Amino acid sequence: FKTAVSLEETGKVQIVALDKTGTITAGTPKVTDVVAEGEVSEENLLELAYALECKSEHPLAGAIVEYAREKGVKETEVSDFEILPGNGLKAKFEGDNLVGGSLKYIKGQVTVSEAMETQAEALAMQGKTPLFFTKGDKLLGMITVADVMKPDSKEAITQLQNMGIRVVMITGDNQQTAEAIGKQAGIDSVIAGVLPSGKEKEIRNLQKKGKVIMVGDGIND
Repeated sequence: FKTAVSLEETGKVQIVALDKTGTITAGTPKVTDVVAEGEVSEENLLELAYALECKSEHPLAGAIVEYAREKGVKETEVSDFEILPGNGLKAKFEGDNLVGGSLKYIKGQVTVSEAMETQAEALAMQGKTPLFFTKGDKLLGMITVADVMKPDSKEAITQLQNMGIRVVMITGDNQQTAEAIGKQAGIDSVIAGVLPSGKEKEIRNLQKKGKVIMVGDGIND
């Protein structure tokens, strides 16, 4: 604490808003499922996902890069790499756009079969984050990544609640994944699918209901 006032104000807190990745969870996610679409091979899906994700510093990207290297997937170069804040990643490969991102974002780019969407929702309900990949106008498939909860998160959340503090989780993850993690951690309420630019708005909404502390480990927080 830099000032006595800060310490005093902290004692009046009514709501604690927690980021998920790296705060409630350990921030070291692992690949759990690789689901290729149609005639696309798992190897091809992994190769192109690896080429895209190795350019990113996000923890979910790191999980895919680590998994691909363990599997001995060959390195493929892409160009015009671009981060799509809150949505995913984009680059050029063999003249086509190579895109990786959330189901919600990818559905706006290409057709996702009902079977693939149902499978993604089922995996999300297990606390896994499905990431989808496309090349041109074709869906390559999805790779799911899961992050484990920190061993002391549930206890810390319970202690806050015992002090009469409401605990809220704010995350860019999809609703099903967020709710699965929130349930494990004993969170009071979950705000999911929030873009980086939308976190401030959500905090301002919470401030209408009481004094808020936001806890996170990322630049967006």
